[in-house]
Amino acid sequence: MYGPALSGSTQGFNFGGLASSAPDIFAINVDRNRYKQTLFPGTFNISLSGSGGQITLCDNSNNVTTVTYLDCGRVFNLVSGSFGSAISNSVSGAIAPGYTVSGSYGFFLPDIGTIILNPSALALPAVSGGINYVIDRANYGVVSVNASSSYTSTNNTLLFQAISASGNFQLNSEETISSDYVFVRIGNSEYNYSSNPTFASGSGAVLWPTMIYNPQTYITTIGLYNEASELLAVAKMSVPLVKDFTKEALIRVKLDW
Repeated sequence: MYGPALSGSTQGFNFGGLASSAPDIFAINVDRNRYKQTLFPGTFNISLSGSGGQITLCDNSNNVTTVTYLDCGRVFNLVSGSFGSAISNSVSGAIAPGYTVSGSYGFFLPDIGTIILNPSALALPAVSGGINYVIDRANYGVVSVNASSSYTSTNNTLLFQAISASGNFQLNSEETISSDYVFVRIGNSEYNYSSNPTFASGSGAVLWPTMIYNPQTYITTIGLYNEASELLAVAKMSVPLVKDFTKEALIRVKLDW
């Protein structure tokens, strides 16, 4: 799968390896209805199995002090490790711990729900940090499991097999919630009567004599209105609040959006 430029006019994908750009990629797209606002950096773990063994990859969000941004949002490198941190040891020729001589294992793009894998890194032998995932670029679209195997399949099928054989794919999502607080003050002489038909008659007379001089109501809902008396939001009390002439109330309403 040939990849377009990630940003600007640069063609291909530069994973930081010896080559200036990678000729191909594997892409994993997370269905938009499966996560909230963005994917959660530091929670991504995926294990891939091949003839060269098994590796566990994660994003390197815990190892970077400055987050890189592209046109598509934040971008993190995929490294050998777990839960946002690269392994401490590095393979020979790698530019950093958790990397390979072909650069990182790919990119983690949390803001667009996409994981990009570097096939060149996966194709390396186990001693170099790969899983010996041999790529037949001469006959693109057909990849052999290993150099001696006669079994062939399409790229997407083999990638699915590499993921399912390991049985480990973890990923959480996150969202930013803005909150505001509104304080509603109720005086002792306010909201002591109700328009509920069990409380007063159609003419407004209190039905129960005991309520005439000592009415008692229960506040269950707070309505927030604008200057045009349009209802904008409704807040529900966790438990009904008893109200009479001897009580005042200060209710805090939390708005999340």
